[in-house]
Amino acid sequence: MRILLTFLALFSFGLLAQEQVPYTVYLKAGAILTKITDKSEMILSKGIYAKVLEINAKRKEVFNVYDKNNIAQYLVSAVGIVEIAEDAKILPSLDPLKEYPAKSSFKAINKLAQFDSQLSLHFDSLQVSELNNIYNDQTSSVLSSRYELRTLYVSNLPIEFGFVLNYQSAYWKNDIEEVKLSILTFGPQFKYNFFVNEDLNFHALMSSEVAPIYQGSTALYNDKYSAIILDFGIESEWATSLGKFEIGGHLRHHKVSLTKSNRENLELLPKELSLNSLGVMIGYKMDWDL
Repeated sequence: MRILLTFLALFSFGLLAQEQVPYTVYLKAGAILTKITDKSEMILSKGIYAKVLEINAKRKEVFNVYDKNNIAQYLVSAVGIVEIAEDAKILPSLDPLKEYPAKSSFKAINKLAQFDSQLSLHFDSLQVSELNNIYNDQTSSVLSSRYELRTLYVSNLPIEFGFVLNYQSAYWKNDIEEVKLSILTFGPQFKYNFFVNEDLNFHALMSSEVAPIYQGSTALYNDKYSAIILDFGIESEWATSLGKFEIGGHLRHHKVSLTKSNRENLELLPKELSLNSLGVMIGYKMDWDL
């Protein structure tokens, strides 16, 4: 009989020990958690899953709430607990106390990098008065069109970095000849987002571009220049059902040097020139990733 009583006692103790393992429950919104160390209280603003263990296994009125290291940190009453032992069996095997990264806004996983690309059409007022000595003209400014393609790397920082490509053309006619100006530039560009919300944001842009093609031509003459162009812009982005559109304005400064021409008396022509343009633009933006 003594052996039987001993076996029953050990078996009961084993069952009790099994029950004394923290298990997962759902803590309801509004549940009051009392800090064990200083008795301060915290009210849950939303429901959470947590591991708990009753202080008294028979009464189940007050529970310890454990952290991810299985250390009791809070007390909670049974009123704030929903038992989910049976429901948890059909849930994915995720640790309720582990912090998982937020779902990507790009709706993709395992991405190496995110980018945005934009195609824009600019209408610039280009000051050409410093070219008058070359083209025997008195024109102060002309309307030009400019096509821009840029791609920027998107990070968690407010500043984005990438490259921009521009092609600009302008035509004007004086008393003697018709002049065509063609400009192709590329270079690094920086973008700073200074106002962002769900449907609208504003950003500033700056780029420094070199010109592999900066050429003025007429029926008789062909003039080639080297140039560095600084660009400063302010744009706003609008999210629509058709995608993201951009509108804004840009100021561009052209530092130009005449390098080659088939004109006579080339030594009399100005060698260093400075041109400016101011314009408006509209663009379409696309987000993509690798």
